[in-house]
Amino acid sequence: MTETVREERWVKPIVKTLYIATSLLFLYIAAFGSFSDMIQRALLIALLIPTIFLTKKMTFRKQSFAWSRVIDVVLALAVAASSVYIMAVWQDRILKVGKPPFLDIIMGTIMIVLVLEATRRTTGKFLSITAIVFILYTLFGPYLPGFLAHKGETWSRIVTFMYVSTEGIFGVPMGIASSYIILFVIFGSFLEAFGTGQWFVDFSYAITGRYRGGPAKTAVLASGLMGMISGSSAANVVTTGSFTIPLMKRTGYKAHFAAAVEAVASTGGMFTPPIMGAGAFIMAEYLDMPYTQVALAATLPALLYYFSVIMTVDSVAVKNNLHGLSKEELPSVKNVMKERGIFVIPILFLIGLIMIGFSPIKAAFYSILSILVVAFFKKETRPNRSNLTEALASGADSVLSIVATCATAGIIVGVLSMTGLGAKLSYSLISLAGGNLYAGAVIAAIITIILGCGMPPTAVYIILASVLAPPMIEMGIAPIAAHLFIFIFSCIGAITPPVAITAYTAAAIGDADPNQTGWTAFRLGIVAYIVPFIFITSPALILVGTGGEIALAAVTSIIGVLSLVAAFEGNLFAFRFNVIARICLAIAALLTLIPGAISDAAGVALIVVALVISVVSKKRMTVTSL
Repeated sequence: MTETVREERWVKPIVKTLYIATSLLFLYIAAFGSFSDMIQRALLIALLIPTIFLTKKMTFRKQSFAWSRVIDVVLALAVAASSVYIMAVWQDRILKVGKPPFLDIIMGTIMIVLVLEATRRTTGKFLSITAIVFILYTLFGPYLPGFLAHKGETWSRIVTFMYVSTEGIFGVPMGIASSYIILFVIFGSFLEAFGTGQWFVDFSYAITGRYRGGPAKTAVLASGLMGMISGSSAANVVTTGSFTIPLMKRTGYKAHFAAAVEAVASTGGMFTPPIMGAGAFIMAEYLDMPYTQVALAATLPALLYYFSVIMTVDSVAVKNNLHGLSKEELPSVKNVMKERGIFVIPILFLIGLIMIGFSPIKAAFYSILSILVVAFFKKETRPNRSNLTEALASGADSVLSIVATCATAGIIVGVLSMTGLGAKLSYSLISLAGGNLYAGAVIAAIITIILGCGMPPTAVYIILASVLAPPMIEMGIAPIAAHLFIFIFSCIGAITPPVAITAYTAAAIGDADPNQTGWTAFRLGIVAYIVPFIFITSPALILVGTGGEIALAAVTSIIGVLSLVAAFEGNLFAFRFNVIARICLAIAALLTLIPGAISDAAGVALIVVALVISVVSKKRMTVTSL
């Protein structure tokens, strides 16, 4: 016990100082201009990766506390030294030819090993093991069979590529983390520090709590708002789920359903504009297109996703005669807006700046300043040393796992580039799919979900954008549709059994069965598994096309979602459907979601048939008062 206290006395101040310094430095860079790519990326690693070794323990070690702390300190100093070294020598190495200095190999090896260990400590072993397998593939290429074989690379060559160039650890993923992601994470931490996170929950509660199934609708709205800025669906579940899940249970929802609703709502925030958990900025970088275009493309798929979840919880409320909460139990919208509603201004300000042409970096910086400005209008939220340092420290702390993930993803992307494996896998996917667009999309979705079950969405997308996007584009899919397809499936791996990590996190909070929660979350989020297959051939769903085409796609998609909910739940609004009607509705859902006048007409006809069956069978439900 005394050792733990002693640890806290010297570790916490050091870590907090590094956190605050990191946030201040990158805010300065955003305001006054960036350093060179290598310096800026190495600085982020030098400041944050050491804190991982000081704050995240080795779960498998058996050493005494004292020795384990010595090891942690040595590792922290080693990765810092390796980062400082590359900042000092990288310009000289660009012009250098021939055999790399031995010290480069030593420092590069330290960097690679410690980045992998930092990733293991923050996001689990799956991504680190994947990177190790890729490195081994690079070393032992000549001994591999078939198309996997290649000439192989020496360890010296691997280290030089991964450490000295901006193609490996310091590649595009780390570039995005050190420019866009860290700023938007700091933006989110400032919002949270001044109470905006709780305002999201209170506002959602005041708006939806009185309706049938109100607490579940509160969870959907609040978690969606939080999820798009948090960048982590599991963290979002912990933040909002501790409030919404018990409330849903208290009003009559079963534990596994309440947990599933929270998991699905939190996951959807990752691909919900305007921020998309920073995913929009990564996609914009890869696609070399404006951020606003990416955000607009994701708008309708995200809205359909949340619309399906809202309608499902409403149907369950009708089916089980669940009522909303009384007026006395709810905060008033007026009071909620009066207390902290002013903090919606920075979010609107951010969106406005981006829409009028500001770069995301400048928009994020000025929006952070706007938080401080509006905070002065309320006595209890006025900036002071305590909440400012908390916001700065929290921002850097929240980006730890992203930095480690991006560094390791850079290693994997570097291997794909060094060995030509990316091109080989692309050709193999096209061959396996026989050139068929939908077959290729199914294979891509399966691969993405498998990786998404064990890795953060950001890492999955970064890796697969290099492997799967090119063959999908070659098969005729628009580039933005291919990338959005991969990103959405990267996100929903978190609610896909058998490794639905976000659903399992929610289950722990709700004291529910994990497997039951996982499968319920999969059912609730089914729209996210269907819509990407539609927009790869119907660009109107990603707002590409004429106004009429987009409007028609939106209307038929809404009809399709309603049909899908009715088919799964057996009821919708005042109608209850038997087995035959539900089969008609399931087919109608697919027909109306698929673009085309004939399929739409056939789908509507089947919906009419289902409604007639419902009326004739006299199974109208009593409408619960809205």
